[in-house]
Amino acid sequence: MGDWVEKISYVPDRAKYEAQQAIFKDRAAEASLPEGFPARLSSEMVWDSDSISLDERCFVNDERCVLHLSKEQLGEIHDALQTFKSLNKPLGSLDPTTFPLPSLHPILRDISNNIHRGTGFSLVRGIPVDQYSREDNVIIYVGLSSHIGCIRGRQDHQNNSVPADVMIAHIMDFSSSADSRSVTLPAYTDGEVIFHTDTGDIVSLFVLEEPAHGGESLLASGWRVYNELAKTRPDLVEALASDWPIPSSKKEGLIIRRPLIFPLNPSATAPDGILIHFSRRSFSGFGAWSHSNALSVKQAEALDALHFLAERFHVAMELRKGDMQFLNNLSILHARRSYPDIPGQRRHLLRLWLRDPQNAWEIPDALRHKWDSLYAEEASHGVQVFPLAPSMRSAGKANST
Repeated sequence: MGDWVEKISYVPDRAKYEAQQAIFKDRAAEASLPEGFPARLSSEMVWDSDSISLDERCFVNDERCVLHLSKEQLGEIHDALQTFKSLNKPLGSLDPTTFPLPSLHPILRDISNNIHRGTGFSLVRGIPVDQYSREDNVIIYVGLSSHIGCIRGRQDHQNNSVPADVMIAHIMDFSSSADSRSVTLPAYTDGEVIFHTDTGDIVSLFVLEEPAHGGESLLASGWRVYNELAKTRPDLVEALASDWPIPSSKKEGLIIRRPLIFPLNPSATAPDGILIHFSRRSFSGFGAWSHSNALSVKQAEALDALHFLAERFHVAMELRKGDMQFLNNLSILHARRSYPDIPGQRRHLLRLWLRDPQNAWEIPDALRHKWDSLYAEEASHGVQVFPLAPSMRSAGKANST
């Protein structure tokens, strides 16, 4: 089948991609952009490594991008922790009223504004995690983040095989402690994670332990990637905006057909732009999870283009212990470099999938069911739980239900 690719690799092949570029670039000029997709996006959310820097000195006066917590702000966070613990309420009740941050609240609201209408990412730096217990760190993370996005998404439907709404995930290398053949998500290894998006509006990470070296978080503006494709390869924009065969993560054998990019209607909370939602793993498989849905040559090239353009334009963020990272998951592509764990120092992150109803973007109909499964109350599987002990989500293990 000369026009089809039966199998693609999880890590793209640069030499193969560049060879395809030489073949298809000339004929690509004849293509036009799909209806509703702009020729060029102009926004703070369009940036690359030449126009933005993650050098902390560049952001000392710009708390929207990097907030270095002061002694006074850390004291306010500690007081909020004590206030919440005195209420004797479950962690699911954490919100701006039960975790009050009177001075920090307007700054954290500006961070949400930046995530939705600015650069698309922010970092909160300086939580002294070693001074707190695991449970206290979870309370601080969930409580502070509620001022940025007060709605939390479900990350699993069961906890210890009991139906539940699992609201927090532990991100670390499980492949060395479990049968590595059972791992189906690259986040649960120490290897490279290529550019992708997660599920949900805002993806957040909290660093409980950093690796000895490596493991940098790589961020790329999906809108900068789009501008390059719209200018040089409108045929790939057309491919990305067409339906793709995406295997369901919920039901074996079910294929969902939808685009990977969507036009974003401008509103009070969203600039004129595009929305992007994809993972190469859906088409390549990973570890114990594999499938054989064929892609067209054009689709395979489009996936490669997303990765290699993101790689070209990205900035690297070295996440330190005590950092909280917040990303617009609808516009920012993210990846991770590989890292080694060493005795006594295992990379360990917590993750939340957040939504801010005051700033939330309109979700396309093709994604609405998936988003509802995260955020809608009627999709609940049971009580909200915030596991303190590290474990893989059921979606990250082979033969999970």
